[in-house]
Amino acid sequence: MMDAINGFFGSILRAFNSFTGHYILALLLFALMIKIILSPFGIKQQKNSVKQAKLKPKEMAIRNKYKGRTDQPTMQKMQNEIMDLYQKEGYSPLGGCLPMILQLVVVMILYGIIYNPLKYICDYTPEMLNGIAKFISELPGVENLSGFNAETGVFSGRDLDLIRYLTEANLPALNESLGDIGQVVLSDLPNLNLFGQSLADTPSFSTWLVLIPLLNFGFTVLSTLISRKLTFQPMQDNPGAGKQMLITSIIMSAVTAGIAFTLPAALGVYWIFNTLLGMLQQFILYKAIPLPKFTEEDYKAAEREYLGKAAKKEALEKTKAALARPMDDDEYADLGEYSSIYDERNALINSEPAKEEEKAGVIQKAPLKKNKKSKK
Repeated sequence: MMDAINGFFGSILRAFNSFTGHYILALLLFALMIKIILSPFGIKQQKNSVKQAKLKPKEMAIRNKYKGRTDQPTMQKMQNEIMDLYQKEGYSPLGGCLPMILQLVVVMILYGIIYNPLKYICDYTPEMLNGIAKFISELPGVENLSGFNAETGVFSGRDLDLIRYLTEANLPALNESLGDIGQVVLSDLPNLNLFGQSLADTPSFSTWLVLIPLLNFGFTVLSTLISRKLTFQPMQDNPGAGKQMLITSIIMSAVTAGIAFTLPAALGVYWIFNTLLGMLQQFILYKAIPLPKFTEEDYKAAEREYLGKAAKKEALEKTKAALARPMDDDEYADLGEYSSIYDERNALINSEPAKEEEKAGVIQKAPLKKNKKSKK
């Protein structure tokens, strides 16, 4: 399954490599293509963010109601009210997760393609890769070629361990060794050289490739700051949550840079392209689908609306509780507009026994007249 998926994306990268003539430019076009394909999800994510931003005044009204109360039951009640608001308005807090998951899947696919360019970009068969590995293992100075079993003649390692030996000087002897299995053409190989270094190598402080992990760190932090600026940031119960999230983002960026030190530089270059294009996409979406802005009056109006609904709800709950017991005239008068509910409830309760007794042939007593306060 993964071979088929890798083969499909590898053929696209192969076409880009043939079109541009350089692997770096092919990676840039590939990253751009992925961004375009996933753009509908980015648009949906931005719309979801706008929808949440529109709920900010109502959410603020709920939070103000419980302001200053930090006990667990109260905080849980507040969160439940906020989630009820989200559900009623059709907002999903998880609506922005899918694009990130898809991006992670693409990186995992690209990881396999970059590690095996001969298989997925050059479309070499396993027999040809075995023949190339056998030839390289017999070159002077090559000992214990990674992934090659000399006894079985099978290569199961990474193509990047082979491609560095596929030089113009070695090709004549290599093609003679391969015979009818296939021929290696130098122009078909992806050009991994950039400023005198191969992108198949892992970055180290002894070469300029060290800039790739450092740029990954810098651009990832910058992307986080821009994202916080251009997208709606949910309100947090903890006042220091924003600072904590920023510190977490910096730590994650440092982890990403650390990982880039252990992978081929080509993958780090793709991450840089992906981050830069992501920032560009975020800016375009921010301009095309801007976040709403609210005045102080908007927040006050939302709070008045919420408090009005809350008061009605509280009164209704009290009315429902009162229906279960008899009440005097003063209590009845306090019901106000909800007194009709009490009357209907009493009528229903009084009618049920009457119907049952009527069926049984019992003569009913005349109902007592309700005493109400006379109007002055």
